[in-house]
Amino acid sequence: MNMLRFLQEIPLFQALSVEQLRSISKDVLPRKYGQGEVIFREGDPGRVLYLVQSGQVRIYVNGLDGSETSVILFGRPGDMFGELAVIDGLPRSATAVALDKTLLYTISRESFRLHMQRFPQLALNFMKELTHRVRYNTRQMDSLASLPVSQRLARKLLELAQDYGRLEADSVIIDMTLTQANLASLIGATRESTNKILRDFRERCLIWFEYGRITILDADALRAEVTA
Repeated sequence: MNMLRFLQEIPLFQALSVEQLRSISKDVLPRKYGQGEVIFREGDPGRVLYLVQSGQVRIYVNGLDGSETSVILFGRPGDMFGELAVIDGLPRSATAVALDKTLLYTISRESFRLHMQRFPQLALNFMKELTHRVRYNTRQMDSLASLPVSQRLARKLLELAQDYGRLEADSVIIDMTLTQANLASLIGATRESTNKILRDFRERCLIWFEYGRITILDADALRAEVTA
C-alpha cells in the first residue's frame, strides 16, 4: 500500500492536508517482523511510535512470578502502539511481539512531536486516540474486577469479533490467530479455566475454535452470556 494513502485512511491523520501528510511521510519508516519476533521489551528505551500496516501484535506485561498478562492485541491497519514514548520518553512499560509476519510503520518521538507542533490537527487526533485507549483500559479493568471468567471471555470474543471479525454466511470469523494461552492472559484467567469455558461455548454451538481461529456462531447467545 502507498504510504500516503495509508496515512490518509487512518484516524490519527484524519483532516490533514496532502501537503502535511507528505511532510510527515518523509519521517515514517517501514519495519518488518517475523512470527514470534520481539518488537520491543519492557524496560527498553521508548523512542518510536508504531503503526500497524499488516499482521498482528500482542502487548503484554510480565508478572513477578514470570507469568505474562496480555494488555491488548493489535491487528487492524492503522492501530497505534508505543504511544507513551511520544509523551514522556520513558522506558517501555510492556513488551510487544509479532504474532505473525507483521509490517509496521514507525516514526521517532522527536519527529512526531515536531509535526504535532506544526500541525495542531495532528495533536488533536493524537489526544483523541489516547482518550479512546484510556476508555478501553478502564472497561478492561472493570471487567477483570467485576465479572466471572465466562462473562469476561464472552465479552472479549465479542470485542474481537467487532474489531477483527469477517462475515461468512451467518458466522463471524475472528481474523486473528489466537492460542488458548493468549485468550487466558487477555481476560486475566488461567489457561485451564479458559479452556473449560471455550469447550462449553463450543458444545453449546456458540463458537467454533480450531487451529487458533475462532468463529462466532451465535453472537446473540454470547451477548446473553455477558449479561447473565
